[in-house]
Amino acid sequence: MREVLQKYKRELDEMVEVCIRDGQLGYGASVGGNLSYRVEENLVLITPTKTPKRKITADMICAVDMEGDVLYAPEGKKPTGEAFMHLHIMKKRPEIKSVMHAHPPLCIGMSTSKEGKRAMTLPLIPEAMMLLGPILTIPYAEPNAKALGYVFDPYVADANGFILENHGVVAVSRSCARDTIEYIQIMESMAESILTAKLMGGELKSLTEEDMNGLDRVIKDLKWELPGAPGRYHTLSEAFDR
Repeated sequence: MREVLQKYKRELDEMVEVCIRDGQLGYGASVGGNLSYRVEENLVLITPTKTPKRKITADMICAVDMEGDVLYAPEGKKPTGEAFMHLHIMKKRPEIKSVMHAHPPLCIGMSTSKEGKRAMTLPLIPEAMMLLGPILTIPYAEPNAKALGYVFDPYVADANGFILENHGVVAVSRSCARDTIEYIQIMESMAESILTAKLMGGELKSLTEEDMNGLDRVIKDLKWELPGAPGRYHTLSEAFDR
């Protein structure tokens, strides 16, 4: 298996880059968070448990199959205890190549507030809307348990970014691991913008349906895909009709 992994050096290096950036941004306190990268139909690279993301190197990363059986683990390492969540999301959305779970503090704060959870689903920031869709809060489930995967079932098709209630966030990408940390940074930036607006007082200003129609044209011009599972939405206004 070590020889097989040699052909995925680019993906392993990308995972290391993403993990280090996660630590630099302050989204991975202590050993929190995890990252996976599906490189073959039945081969997923995944970060080890009990390892600070800022200290991860390529030779620490593990490999599992889609059932969670360990194909490779360096000596003294084993895959994250939340591997089931990653694999379950990939099974529910087969187009997903990478899943990242992190602990950005502002998003976690939003998840503990009814008003914060509602605000994160609103059509407020164009970049977040076009890339992530409505940022939904997933009900609390025990970390490191299968329930943390199953709790995604009603929501996983609806967006590319999710907040885990009282826990953290999850971002998914159809293309690469690097996207996931970009998406999480967008989520945390949106949370910061909402907090700033609330400190200024008054109500949050959502974009109108006409505004969203304009963003649909931008998505088409850029040859992007709408957020969520393929075919889930036909327009952004449909995604934000909640």
